[in-house]
Amino acid sequence: MAKVLPCAVRIVKGDHGKYTSGWLSAMNSSPGVESIPGHAGRVQSTRLEQTEKLTAPDRVVGVRRGAALIACALTFGLVQLDATIVQVSLDSLRTDLGGGIGAAQWVIDGYAVPFAACMLAAGALGDRFGHRRGCLVGFVIFGLASILAAVSGSWALLITARALQGVGAAVMLPASLAIISRLYSEPRSRSRALGVWGGVATTGFAAGPALGGLLITHFGWPSIFWINVPAAAVIATTIGILAPTDVTGLHRIHALSTVLGMIGLAGLTGTVIEAGQGELIMAAGLSAITVIAGCAFVRTERRTARGHRRSRPPEPLIPPGLLRPPAFRWALLTGLCFNLAMYGALLCVSLTLQSSYDFSVLQGGLAVLPMALVVSIGATGSGYLAARVGPRPPMIAGFTSAAIGSAVIAVGGWAASPTMIIAGLTVVGLCSLAMPAMTSVALNSAPIEHAGLAGGALNTTRQLGGAIGVALLGAILNVGGARFGFVEALLLAAIVCAVALLSTVRATTSTGAGHDR
Repeated sequence: MAKVLPCAVRIVKGDHGKYTSGWLSAMNSSPGVESIPGHAGRVQSTRLEQTEKLTAPDRVVGVRRGAALIACALTFGLVQLDATIVQVSLDSLRTDLGGGIGAAQWVIDGYAVPFAACMLAAGALGDRFGHRRGCLVGFVIFGLASILAAVSGSWALLITARALQGVGAAVMLPASLAIISRLYSEPRSRSRALGVWGGVATTGFAAGPALGGLLITHFGWPSIFWINVPAAAVIATTIGILAPTDVTGLHRIHALSTVLGMIGLAGLTGTVIEAGQGELIMAAGLSAITVIAGCAFVRTERRTARGHRRSRPPEPLIPPGLLRPPAFRWALLTGLCFNLAMYGALLCVSLTLQSSYDFSVLQGGLAVLPMALVVSIGATGSGYLAARVGPRPPMIAGFTSAAIGSAVIAVGGWAASPTMIIAGLTVVGLCSLAMPAMTSVALNSAPIEHAGLAGGALNTTRQLGGAIGVALLGAILNVGGARFGFVEALLLAAIVCAVALLSTVRATTSTGAGHDR
């Protein structure tokens, strides 16, 4: 019999006298731990020792592990809250700082661009230098940037502060997801943990407009940034105390690939945003930068991969094996569609309620509260449902509900019924059933040593989807008007949800979809 090592790896005897790790096989890592003749109970494998370090949760169990999970979930919730809380502040900002809608729009976009551009690199660097350390660094950046935003007296300073917030958020998010992967290594328990993580996050996303309206009405727009400071301090302290010890030095990332990847993603996100605002010349320039940086990135990655195969570090930013499982690729597409529909629908509804139905800032925010409640329940329940029946049922239920809800909103816009619009938006909130299950599929199909990078890749595509949704559906609304444009935008959101439904089926039936389905 093989001796069970004091970690989350179970050793069982397999074919040809070899010992393999059941958990490693479930995580698509390479098995192959051979017994040493004459030394029963001993195994020799540098890879197994490395995996032991990766998967052992440093005896963080029970209440401590649960508290660490809540802290990681609140990290994502704070990031999502900051993405939507500013949507109701644009009129107040224009009143205090002057300027037009273009400058105000960059308060949102200035956060979105570095958030999407830096996340992939941040995930890879977290795998290299440690995710707990990276998460704490991200909180410091985010907190200081929030103070700068709160005291800003000009558009330039405010947009700069928002960009720094985006950088901090990009570091925090994949790190929090990687920490959860280490705390909960077994797929079923991870699905339940991701349900909590997703529930808190989507609640922050949906509650942002309501909380923002309440704070701005009573304390002014700087309060939506001041609120981040104590929240960041408490969450960061909790993670610093309870998160597992960092494992560092496992990968060396090519610096040029990292920089080129960030430039390419920033250019792509900026192109989508500028095209949505009708700034075609700026969009063309950014698209040229995107193409150049993208081609250089691919060439550098291929050269780095060839050198790494000959045992010459560093590694490519995106290891070839990461994108090999079809389940992971389909999960990325599903994540893009998820954010495209959710961000676009929420923006269109918020703008239309205030401009066409004379909702105040506070009323517009409160109109989203039913959706926020449904989102919280759906995302939390999704993890437990996925642990029992697999990820496919909650994902199918979530995207089907979102497609139906988007159609109801479109009908409400045509009938000029704000009640029907709010009811449809509440049904769209059931899309939250899909997010934790989708994240579980992505993580279970990626090697554990690349958990940070896998989380960064998934959330990068989601942020790109959000940028596309805001730009595309917002442009349709502006061109078509409050009635025709609104209906067309929401029908497009319904079609996107249908595409996500199809990609869900492929993601959960493809090779490498994980063992919790």
